Amino acid sequence: MKELELMLLNMWSECGIEEIYKYKNRIKAFKEPLLNIELFYDLTYRLFSDVEDIANHEDSCPKNYKLSVNALIQSRSRA
Repeated sequence: MKELELMLLNMWSECGIEEIYKYKNRIKAFKEPLLNIELFYDLTYRLFSDVEDIANHEDSCPKNYKLSVNALIQSRSRA
């Protein structure tokens, strides 16, 4: 699974996506002003388990849970 995650992250980085967040198992691009850019819908519920799903937190917003694509790439490259 880590290989697939790394491939997706690299692809998104190459397309200029700098930050992502997760909402109801959907990985979305974080850009301001916030647009609804869905990148990936994980039907397995197993990918990107280290990305906190904002749907699990009442009154949460993407800005509080966004993660850097480059940081995620680095963490997966070391593993």
